[in-house]
Amino acid sequence: MPARKPPALTNWHQTKADREAREAAQAAMTPNAEISETPPSALKGHPHAAATWRRLIGLYLNVDGNIVTAFDEQLLVTYCKLIEEELNLESKVKELDKSQKAMLAKANKIKPTTDNFRDWVGMWQQINGLTANFRGMDARLDGKRKHRLALEQSLYLTPRARAAVAPPEKPAEEPESEMEKLLREGS
Repeated sequence: MPARKPPALTNWHQTKADREAREAAQAAMTPNAEISETPPSALKGHPHAAATWRRLIGLYLNVDGNIVTAFDEQLLVTYCKLIEEELNLESKVKELDKSQKAMLAKANKIKPTTDNFRDWVGMWQQINGLTANFRGMDARLDGKRKHRLALEQSLYLTPRARAAVAPPEKPAEEPESEMEKLLREGS
């Protein structure tokens, strides 16, 4: 069963007693320490992860209500590092793909003969090794993306996670008074 949404994100009819009980339970579990825009020490040496941290915390601070607290710091650190790892893995997958294509282009130009057969077989073994490495890295990348999506849903970063959350409503405009109507018509 998924975790309960924070009170700031709930928008259904509740009795006053239910709402107060839920808010009291949430207040008891909310830490006094605010989450900082400054990346934690766990992200030192991870420039992209630190930039992701600043961007996310900036987004969270622009939202009415508390979506993340100091309790969520480790989850956010994990998410930020995961983003950086995913980018690193993507670049390695691109390099492997490029190497494999270059090697295939060279291999297709060589015809096996009795003189070069041993070298030709060795070259195709290397190509097969590159292909296996590519598949393995690609599978790891898929796993990272799946994990990232799960974390994004937990952190309300996907449209689906925010689907049941109604945006704050604009205050209703007061009806125009008789004097305002007269002034508007007179101008």
